[in-house]
Amino acid sequence: MDAEQLINKQLVNDEPALSVYLHSRAIANGVPISGTFELTSRCNFNCKMCYVHNQDSALCRATEKSAEWWIELGKKAADEGMVFLLITGGEPLLRPDFKKIYTELSKLGLMISINTNGSLITDEIAELFKKIPPVRINVSLYGGCEETYENLTGVPAFSRVLGNIRRMKDCGIDIRINVSITEDNYCDSAEIYRLSQEIGVHVKGAHYMYPQVLVGKSHGENQGRMSAQVAAKNRVDWYKLIFPENEIPQRFTNTLNGVEALNEACIEDGEEGRVKCRAGRSSFWVNAKGEMCFCGVAGHGFSIDELGFNGAWDKVREFSASIRTPAKCEVCKYRSICCVCAAACYTETGDFSTVPEYVCRMTEHIAQLMKDEIERLGIDNGN
Repeated sequence: MDAEQLINKQLVNDEPALSVYLHSRAIANGVPISGTFELTSRCNFNCKMCYVHNQDSALCRATEKSAEWWIELGKKAADEGMVFLLITGGEPLLRPDFKKIYTELSKLGLMISINTNGSLITDEIAELFKKIPPVRINVSLYGGCEETYENLTGVPAFSRVLGNIRRMKDCGIDIRINVSITEDNYCDSAEIYRLSQEIGVHVKGAHYMYPQVLVGKSHGENQGRMSAQVAAKNRVDWYKLIFPENEIPQRFTNTLNGVEALNEACIEDGEEGRVKCRAGRSSFWVNAKGEMCFCGVAGHGFSIDELGFNGAWDKVREFSASIRTPAKCEVCKYRSICCVCAAACYTETGDFSTVPEYVCRMTEHIAQLMKDEIERLGIDNGN
């Protein structure tokens, strides 16, 4: 990967070039440089489109691993090369022992990021983050008002979450707002973006919602997502919101011509028909049951208790290497727009090698809307 490629990946994924480089070297050497610890699958929200969480229940709590288990796992993973750690859920701050887990893992010198819905950042947690700052806190913002929040999450938590984003920003902590755009909150997109600019934090919009197979739904099913056509329109509207109008023609032209990628996937170099993201190549996901998976969306976990960290990592690497993705996707002229990945293929169709038609329809609509916008602005894209 040359310097220009590194810079392009950094711009697309909002990721430091050094991190991109380290991951590329880790892939080459089979090192698990990046891990995700899903401390719990429980959440205090009930978002319609979520493909990970379970409701807070005694059964879920009973199957979770102890603080000591996660701390020991962190030590072993660090010994094997893990540098980057994402702590997530569900909602990780639901765990009463979160403070202990986070504090002990921080002592390992890891670069820790946290995914949270932002509603449970108490004074105690805020002081913890001030004392031991994470590299970044990714806060999901599900709307721009209380009504939208309650419709989507079941909880009127907008003011509380927004206040906690401001508080963390004032503490000097790097914050990114993640927003999942669905039929319940797409009307708030402009307000969410405005708030991110007012506060001075980066915002990342996601318009493709994976099917909810991990929470018992059928392949291809997500009760909270939009139709492919509507999702495409809202995706292009998001680009029009975040990019200056004078940049849009060139950006869209570059994307349609494969020069610039605006997709949501983390694309790495890889062989044709193989997994091209980092899943099972330099990164792993440990779910709340203690299974190591190549990807947190597609499942297929291996028990760490039975295999140990190294044994589970070997299995995850083997599994990732065995996956074959659709040949049609390799030669698609809209690959730079498409959010297709192995996980999308599996969750949409039940098979890693089958083309996910929903994703194809969404991508085709995005391409047409980009062409329409280029034409509207009077630029010929050459297609």
